[in-house]
Order: sequence, then structure tokens, then C-alpha cells
Amino acid sequence: MFFSIAYAIKVGKGFEALIDMPLEKFLDKVKELGYDGIEPNIANPFMFNAKAFRKEIDDRGLRVSAISTGLSYITYGYSLSSRNDEIRRKAVEFFIKYFEIAEELGTNRVVVGLARGKGVEGEDLPTLERSLNEILSRTEGSDVILVIEPLNRYETKILNDFVEAANFVRKLRNTYGERIGLLFDTFHACLECKSPYDCFINVKDVVSYIHVADSNRRAPGEGMIDWVKFLSIVKACGYDDFISVEALPSPTVEDTIIKAAKTLFPIAKSLGLR
Repeated sequence: MFFSIAYAIKVGKGFEALIDMPLEKFLDKVKELGYDGIEPNIANPFMFNAKAFRKEIDDRGLRVSAISTGLSYITYGYSLSSRNDEIRRKAVEFFIKYFEIAEELGTNRVVVGLARGKGVEGEDLPTLERSLNEILSRTEGSDVILVIEPLNRYETKILNDFVEAANFVRKLRNTYGERIGLLFDTFHACLECKSPYDCFINVKDVVSYIHVADSNRRAPGEGMIDWVKFLSIVKACGYDDFISVEALPSPTVEDTIIKAAKTLFPIAKSLGLR
């Protein structure tokens, strides 16, 4: 099992649950604490220098766990579920570019989180499905997985329920196989599921990536989640890939990075996962 942490590559606006600090300082801290990689959330893939970024990662022996995309919606309002075809088309083009960047950075995941849209008037699930079909069709032959993240009801009206989201992924897998998967986020599961532990078990067959934050969205160890129980379930279900920390500063960015490492790494080691 490997651990990474989410980082903002922003153009103007940021997002409160993403680390926002100078890249070199961030990477040095991540490496020092024993993380295996990072998850860049890239606002504009056409303004991103993948070659330079890859060098900074490689120089420190780190990896990119996934490409996240929510800042594209926050910054530009480009939504994969928009019935405004110009907006939807721009969102799709961003994702085609995200796939290229994922391959350049050596990762096989692109996350669909808030870039799906908030489900406001003019955004809906059928249009999201249309966009995902277009992205996956146009990237045929790529090994990159499109990972759908169920979000809580306060952030979007589209795919809040984890079972519904898992069934949505299963439906698309009939056409695209494991080129599409589910992102399991512990914070969103705490808001949308009776039990985040049972919820993981119910959707384990389609989980391709995991985000962790505690029940209050702060660093693991700052809330009510039993991390020994959760990581034991993850192990029992056979997941042995990246787990990425996406949490609010608690109380500072460095505190978050340190607290997550001190909480998760010893547990993972005791379970034989590291």
C-alpha cells in the first residue's frame, strides 16, 4: 500500500481541502515524512508543465498517485454534466488533456470529482454519462482509469449515494471494463452512508482509488473514524494501491501533513501494508 497527499495546482481560486504551499517545500516535506507520492489537482491542464513537474517528482523518488480535476470547475465552471454544449465540450477537452498528462506523469488515474458539476439547473446525470462515454471513447487504448468520486449532498446533487455511484460505474464497465472505477472518500462516506466501513465493503468490487480525511474533513486522527478498522477492512477487501490524504488544514498545512502520516503509517505498518 502507498500513501499520497492532494496538492493544488491552481490558477487563481483554490480549494480548502487541498494543500497550497510552494511545490519544492511541499515535496521535500512529503518525502521527509515518508509519503510515497502526491495527487496534483490541476486547474488548467493546458497551462501545466508536465515535464518540469515530473522532474521535481522524480528527483525526490516520489510518484503521482492520480490527477484530480475539481479546480477546473471551481476556476472556470466547466462541467461534464452541463447541458450547455459549449461548456460541456470545454470540460471534455480538459479531460482529454488530463489523460495525456496522466500518461506523462506515470499515473493511471484521472479523478472526476467536482468537475462533474454541482447538479444545479442545466446539469444532470444523463449528460454526465454522455461526457464520460465521449472521454473514454476518445482515449481508447489508454491505460488510464477514469475514477468517479461520490460527493456529499452539500457539494453536488449528482451521485451522492455510494451504491448508486457504484452501480453507475458497473453499468459503464459493461462497455469499458476496468477503464472506469470508483473513488472511495472516507469524509463523503461519513456524510452519505450509515457506516463508512460497511459502505466500503458494499462497493469494494469497483474501488480503484481511495481518499482519506476524518469525519470532520480534518487530518486522519482528528475526528471519529476508527483508522485501524478502516485500513483492516481495506486490506481484507484486497485493495493494495494508493491511499491519498485530502483534508482540511488542522490547524495548519504542515500540521495536516504530519498528523496524517503519524496516524496512518504506523497502522499500515502494523497490518503488514507497508
